[in-house]
Amino acid sequence: MTLPLYPVASDGHAALAQLRQGDGVRFAREKEAEKAANGRVDFVTQSIGPLYDSEDEARKAYASVLDDSRVCVLTCRRKSPPPARRASTEPVLENGVRWPKAPMPVDSVWQLSISYWKPAPVGRTVKGEAPEGQARRLRKTAKGQELTREQILALMDTPMAAARPQKSLDFGLFDFIPPDNPDIVIADE
Repeated sequence: MTLPLYPVASDGHAALAQLRQGDGVRFAREKEAEKAANGRVDFVTQSIGPLYDSEDEARKAYASVLDDSRVCVLTCRRKSPPPARRASTEPVLENGVRWPKAPMPVDSVWQLSISYWKPAPVGRTVKGEAPEGQARRLRKTAKGQELTREQILALMDTPMAAARPQKSLDFGLFDFIPPDNPDIVIADE
């Protein structure tokens, strides 16, 4: 079994254009795609293109790219959003039938879903530096009201870190740590 080869593209439309024209190199593994993109890549699956009422119409429109079934797939979804809440139904016992007749089938549409390697953004260029501390605490304090848009974007790019180190939980119920030497644990049983 061969691995599917995915294109490296900035968005789904560019990936579809590459597949239709036969341009670009396609990669099976993330490391290969990262070498081609000269940076980190993310694996993305995106629905693109117009909506079709039947599967046959969609197959005719995308016949040239549906050869590789794992890169391009036709997906079926609901035409309109589901109702907020349906009224509860009471069981009906008529002629040996317990439940009422099912409602009409849902209107569905077909759309192309394409998978590709997307180059990850290198980092946002912001004017302000990220302030010290966690974003949640900065928003709740008075200091958080002074944050600029650039500082908030810089906070989004900083890696998540704990506010304080986690306490070790390596001792049990009957163990204790003496106050004069916190590096040892003494069993108290």
